[in-house]
Order: sequence, then structure tokens, then C-alpha cells
Amino acid sequence: MANLARSIRETLVPSGYVAIFWLGGAGFAFKTPGGKIVYVDPYLSDALDQFYSWKRLPTSPIPFPPGEVVADAVLVTHAHEDHLDPVAIPEIAAASQAVFAGPTMCVETMREWGIPSNRVFEINRGDSQVIADIPVSAVFAHHVSPAGAQTPDAVGYVLDLDGIVLYHTGDSLYHPDLQAVKSRSVDILLVCINGQYGNMNPEEAARLTHEIEPAAVIPMHWGLVAENTADPADFVKAFADTGSRARPVVMSPGDFYVYSRGRRR
Repeated sequence: MANLARSIRETLVPSGYVAIFWLGGAGFAFKTPGGKIVYVDPYLSDALDQFYSWKRLPTSPIPFPPGEVVADAVLVTHAHEDHLDPVAIPEIAAASQAVFAGPTMCVETMREWGIPSNRVFEINRGDSQVIADIPVSAVFAHHVSPAGAQTPDAVGYVLDLDGIVLYHTGDSLYHPDLQAVKSRSVDILLVCINGQYGNMNPEEAARLTHEIEPAAVIPMHWGLVAENTADPADFVKAFADTGSRARPVVMSPGDFYVYSRGRRR
């Protein structure tokens, strides 16, 4: 994971490709051939330990200090601390020129943290906006707590990255309405697999992958803390049993994957 922030800044992405960097948990950075950098749910602190005494696993350390982030846009899916990081987000805002976007609860919180209103954009389910020249759609997510309370405005994101369509589920249980993104001809699916705290388990994530039929699928939201993880091998096995034609890509924190538009064929 050494020099990951620098790799994100300096990697040159050829035309027709997109670079995907996994920060751990649900956090990713994406870079386009035009040099645009978008972060989604960057968890770059130990906030889970501070709030819940959940310590990071040794295999998923803090990838780099938040002040090293260089980004055009930072998107957050909902207001839980490992997605809307109360330590990292303010530090990213102070150290960069990034704009921030998320559903109402996230936007209100970011403004309370002092991020200027002209750098924070509200995007809720069903909304589509161009954020930092990136077309972004906020889509349905069914995120329910163990007590049965639904996170009211949790979203997933569909991004158009220079013609490559990427779908980040955010945190979500399986729900038939998630299939609606199939009409977007998704190239890359990033799907939660941890099976706890309102998220799909590996079998449900495999089912959704088969239903959406992306070109590639990356299992996420595992390996961050011992209290909330899963084995990606279970996802790969369940995925194989569906007969899906998608390419499974299992990453480790700090890895990057370069996707080519031509891989759908």
C-alpha cells in the first residue's frame, strides 16, 4: 500500500480504460483517461475504533493520510462513519479543492463540519447530476440496521467514467429494485458482501451480479474489521454457481485494477 496516494495522482490512464484503486472497506478511487479522480466512501481514519472499538485488521491499515488526497470529487453513500468519515472528510476538504456530494443527511453533516456550501452538492435517489464533469446518478440502496431501522437516504452510485459505466452499490441488502441499473449496461459492479449490518452476503451479491450481468465484478466491504467481514472466496464460489459471464476481480486493500472498455466483448 506504499505510496498509494501518489500512484492515484500519477497513474496515467489510456483512452478507453479506467483505473480503480481499492482503499479498503467500501472506499475506492477512480481515475479516467482525462485525469479526473473520483473518490467514493474514502475511509482513511480509525473512526470505527473511536466510536465502536472496532480496530482495523492488520491487512487493512489506513492507506494514507487524508491530507494527501488529490481529487476532483468525493462521493459518500450514507452517513455511517466508515463511509462519511468524520476525520477524513474535513481533512480532505481542507487540503484539496475537491467538491463533495451525497444524500441529504451527509450534506447536512458536511456543512456542519464547515465545508463551504459551494463545495457540497446534494444528490438523492433518482437524481442525476454532472459533478466535476463526471455524470453521476444516485440509485436505490436498501440499507437496514440490525434493529430493523432503515438508513433513510442511503444510495448507490452509477458513474459514467469516459464511457465506462461503474455501479457502486453502497451498503445494501439484496432487493429486486437493485436490478434497475441493468438498463445502464454496467461495465463494472462494486458489490458489498459482508452479510451483516444491512448488507448483502456473498450468495446475495452473486445473485445480484448474475441479474445485472456486468463485464466485471469487484466484491467489497470485507477485510476491514473482524466484527464485520466475509471471505471473498465464498463470493467467488457462489458467483461461479450462477453461471454469470462477468469477470470476478478480487482485490486487496491498496491494489489497483485497470479496466478496458473492450472487455465486455
